[in-house]
Parts: sequence; structure tokens; C-alpha cells
Amino acid sequence: MFIAFAGQAQEKPFRIGIKFGVPNIVGLNAEYVTPILGGKLAPTADFSYFSLSAAGAKVSFSYLEIGSNYYFMNQGKGLYGHVSYGNIGFKGTYDDPQYGDGEGKATVSLVNLKLGAKLGNTVYFRPELGYAVGSGGKVRVEYDGYSEEEDIPGFLSGGLVVNLGFGFAF
Repeated sequence: MFIAFAGQAQEKPFRIGIKFGVPNIVGLNAEYVTPILGGKLAPTADFSYFSLSAAGAKVSFSYLEIGSNYYFMNQGKGLYGHVSYGNIGFKGTYDDPQYGDGEGKATVSLVNLKLGAKLGNTVYFRPELGYAVGSGGKVRVEYDGYSEEEDIPGFLSGGLVVNLGFGFAF
């Protein structure tokens, strides 16, 4: 009985796509529409990572978000509300024979609240708008044996969330 119910919850419950926006910049998105709550609850994950190097400096960015969508009207499509936990990481290094080596790291944890819509079926478009509440974060800087750690001001660790996504459902 449960297997029949799960099969009817959503025709194409797996979604894989790409998201562009803030705070993730660009990354992968995955979603699975469960049979829970009549096919309206869907766990999600977003992942972004990139690294840039130039003139002895290297900067990397990572973002991981784990959450869930709740579809208001239809099973796995249309308008949804979203809540998630996200973690942003930055790391920068600098190597210079004349001035020495340095490294900086920053992390910010976020709780994201969004309103979005999954438009389409097998190929879909997904706009999202929301707000991220930050729990602060830390910046750590090391330079030639000197080390310092500071809190990131609250106004830099939260704000408007805007995403556009595209993907495939199967």
C-alpha cells in the first residue's frame, strides 16, 4: 500500500538543476518530492564552490544549504515556501617572497526563508525570493606568524536572497 501511495505522490520526484543568485552565486541544486503531506514536502540541497588564482593569491568560495520546500497548492510544483540552513565559507591565501605569506578565512551561518515557484514539468524554471538571517560569523587572518580573529558584523551576515534556477525532473 505504501509503495503505491509513494508512486502516486509525484510523477517525477527527483530534480537536479543549476541555481544562480545570492548567496550561492552559482551552484548545483537537488530536490526530492516525498509522499509526505500529500506530495507537498521536498527536501533540498544546494552546493557551490569555486576558486580563483592570480599573482600569488588564491581565493575560494563555498556554499552549502540544506532545507525543505513545502508546495502550497500542487504536488511538487507551483508556489512553495522554503526554509533552510546555509553555510558560506571564504578562504584567501597570498604568497610573496618579498612580503611574506598570509591567509584569511571567513564563515557565515544563515537561516534562509524563501518563497519560490517551480514552473514546468520535465524541464523547469525556478525563481526564488527571500531573506537570510545570519548568526554572525568569524574572520581569521594569519600573516607571518601573526594571527587575529574577529566577529563579522551582523549586517554583513544576512539579507536579501534572490535565486533563479533551471533543471530537469525525472
